[in-house]
Amino acid sequence: MHIGQLERDKFDAAARLFADAFLDDPGWVAVGPDSRKRRHANLRRYHRNALDVIERYGGPIYGAFDAPGDRLTGVAATFPADVYPPPAWTILKFVPGFLLAGPGPIVRGLRFTAVQERGHPHYEHVYLWFLAVDPLHQRGGIGRALLARVYEGAGAPVYLDTANPANVPYYASNGYHELGRADGPRGASMWFMMRPR
Repeated sequence: MHIGQLERDKFDAAARLFADAFLDDPGWVAVGPDSRKRRHANLRRYHRNALDVIERYGGPIYGAFDAPGDRLTGVAATFPADVYPPPAWTILKFVPGFLLAGPGPIVRGLRFTAVQERGHPHYEHVYLWFLAVDPLHQRGGIGRALLARVYEGAGAPVYLDTANPANVPYYASNGYHELGRADGPRGASMWFMMRPR
């Protein structure tokens, strides 16, 4: 396995990886369409657009690749200290995908986004917006290797949020502590976590 900057020609593969990894994530189940097929398509569109925003206004975006065929197996997408949030107009990039998902996901997505933004700290930090590992390669150290690469270039505390309760002990084992927790739509919760510098 090797980790490097994710190039633009890998963004479609990364969006599919995110969709596969987050398909049954409690936060996305709460927000997205009930149909798994429609939710997967929504996730793929959302993350493809998010990668464009992160590339232009944030970064770096790291990819983990298996050595034999350079197959993408994991992605960590970040915003450096004092760069998040991107310009407000970038929300428009996500509108078409949510319109296709239907009115319920639009309302739930806006509600959860508001919860997410309220939990965001107001002091210098690197924001780990997304971390995902291909489901076929999970529990093999790829996530930890991507996190180590994020820390290597961070120069500031690293902040993240997660709506998956199973992620809380995982991140705690990586040095994060919980800053708070908030309720989201359809019984989902969001945890806000920080790893000191």
